[in-house]
Amino acid sequence: MKITNFPVIGTLLLVGTGLASAESKTLNPVKVPARQMENEPFRFNGAVLNGDARGSGFCAWNSKAFFSAAHVVFDDAGGKWGEPPVWHGKANSMALNPSKGIQSRGYYRWTNYSEIVAEDGLNGDAFGRDVILGFSFEKLIKGKPAVLNLKGVSDLKRPIRTMITGYPAENDYFGVPISGFYLHRTGPGINPYKASAGGALATTLVSTGGGNSGGPIWTMDSKAGWTAAGVLVGGLPSEATVYGFTGDINALTRAVAPLVESNMPDSIKVDKVSATSRFFPYNRAKAIPDGVQKWTDFPIVADGFEEGEVVKKVKLSFKIKTKHQGDLQVILVGPGGFGTLIHNEQGAGKDDLILRDKDVSGDFTDIDPNGKWILRVQDRLKGDIATLENIVLEIAAEGTAVVAP
Repeated sequence: MKITNFPVIGTLLLVGTGLASAESKTLNPVKVPARQMENEPFRFNGAVLNGDARGSGFCAWNSKAFFSAAHVVFDDAGGKWGEPPVWHGKANSMALNPSKGIQSRGYYRWTNYSEIVAEDGLNGDAFGRDVILGFSFEKLIKGKPAVLNLKGVSDLKRPIRTMITGYPAENDYFGVPISGFYLHRTGPGINPYKASAGGALATTLVSTGGGNSGGPIWTMDSKAGWTAAGVLVGGLPSEATVYGFTGDINALTRAVAPLVESNMPDSIKVDKVSATSRFFPYNRAKAIPDGVQKWTDFPIVADGFEEGEVVKKVKLSFKIKTKHQGDLQVILVGPGGFGTLIHNEQGAGKDDLILRDKDVSGDFTDIDPNGKWILRVQDRLKGDIATLENIVLEIAAEGTAVVAP
């Protein structure tokens, strides 16, 4: 369900201040003053946009990564995962500046989340898997990221100070719309959480609003200060539900870790974790036979996609060191023999052939992404040696969850 208007009170907080009442027993969103936006934990926050859908997120663990709620990027009606969202760090204005948004390159999520939603909808057990870890190839914030509290589930059950931050578009408790993208805080306060469906946690006397989904719940540590203990995933007036962090979250960070390092991105398979975009590199430099009209194959094995997923997008990057682009022919062949021509002896007077994130999806859409992909190159004219230095194949896949009868 992609919400483009304010949600009805009591729905998930996907798109979703009024002024908090001094007499209210319920903690309500309060706008964070602009002068405090550089302070912690406010500087870790960002707005997360997925098409027309709006959510919140926070940069934690790594300065190139952010956490948000899975339902911000999941279309429950179609049973499909959305494109990698756009990150707007420290948003604090009526409208977002498109030039300041950072397009994430992908996100990792729990493999069984879509299956749970197909059976039970966006509630219940789904809350206990409602988290994604997005990543970029550039830093999302200046300075260090937020510290993760991997004892979040146990700490949130204790009477300690907590606070929720994010970008609500409505105050659920008062039913008052909130204009713009201004960071809000709910709390600090002491409201212990109790176990809810699917391992999620819930508490009363805490309200936020649609749009705040994916925002962090913070716990105060005497040494580390505010630490990220979980993700806001839903709520009703005077009630909040969060996905609490445990050591299990390390499965997501392990999957993303290679992609946020300074070297060529790599994808690894981690149990119970899947991704919308995966990256497969080939880093072994190899010379192409000079003037031999025969293909030299560079195989790349793609794996780790869920059963039933099909290719949605393919992007190709590579570098071939040469003095004459016009000598070269390049094709990409996917599983099942599907292929597309990448370069056909163009650029006779140019040297190195370099592609960066070239979209070559057309001939591969809807095929099984798992299997052997081959970049085939030949140097058709003698006179100089061409050397392939590296390849990165990026594959985005999608699958439709099977709805239980």
